Amino acid sequence: MSATWRIVTPRGSSGAIAIIQIEGDDVEDALGLVGLAPMAVGQVALQDLLGIDRGLVMRPSVGCAQLMPHGGKAVVEAITARLEQAGVASVEQGAVSDAAVRAVFPEAQTLIEARMLEALSHAQSPRAIDLLLDQPGRWALPGAESDPMLDAERQRLIVPPLVVAAGPPNIGKSTLLNAFAGRAVAIVSDEPGTTRDHVGVMLDLDGLSVRYVDTPGIRDGGPSVECEARAIADRVIERADLVLACGDWSAMPPAELAERAMLVALRRDLGEPSFAAEARVSALSGQGIDELARQIRQRLVSDRAIESDCPWRFWGEPGLHEL
Repeated sequence: MSATWRIVTPRGSSGAIAIIQIEGDDVEDALGLVGLAPMAVGQVALQDLLGIDRGLVMRPSVGCAQLMPHGGKAVVEAITARLEQAGVASVEQGAVSDAAVRAVFPEAQTLIEARMLEALSHAQSPRAIDLLLDQPGRWALPGAESDPMLDAERQRLIVPPLVVAAGPPNIGKSTLLNAFAGRAVAIVSDEPGTTRDHVGVMLDLDGLSVRYVDTPGIRDGGPSVECEARAIADRVIERADLVLACGDWSAMPPAELAERAMLVALRRDLGEPSFAAEARVSALSGQGIDELARQIRQRLVSDRAIESDCPWRFWGEPGLHEL
């Protein structure tokens, strides 16, 4: 069985509708193995989905079918488990073949164009769009060759990197997160230790989508619940693509993070920091917020990676972070 499945909608999250895509040369056989009725290309039908749910089934091309059940995690997990039992493997168990990509996007004139359309379907950063659209033309040039260093940076435009803010309590880390998000996503309080677990959210920072985590304030002698939360936060920090070591006029950033992190001074409106900060912001007034977003984006995806005419080898199986 060469057909594979993958979840097109955000994986691991709930929603009204999920889209489970079956693709490859054996799509018709795969549908039959799980008891779904044969479908002509272009057909959409309401069907029983493996006795688990009732939803739409669509056949956009010969090499592609989409199952659209309700988006609850339990429903999606049950359907994908049945697909696995029937011998339809997930793309995580094997790379998507060139033939499968071409089958899903029959309108593409070249394999690179088909891969570009596939990448566009799940790229999460606005800055990825124009860069991806330009790739078929770049790869068509004689002697086209990518730069592995630029490839690694650019891949973050497709798979959002993990950014973690860490620092002492009561210095404005949660206020910074709310300023970035433009809404209240973290509890803000003058009481140290208010944030007792890490808070994660997807943010658009200067056109780069990032998984942003606000960790509990780091202090000595806190209650046991804070110590447990800090241990969890330490594990998240270890996996981060970029750590923001935060302090303010009254508190230094954690010394153990200073050498490998970006030093950020918060609450600039209350006073200047005593450390050499790379960025100084006031989340309450908005001063420096846009510039900090730009600096974060540049640390993760440089201007050169975005502006270079060098082709981008954007296909592959990059790893994902889980918050």
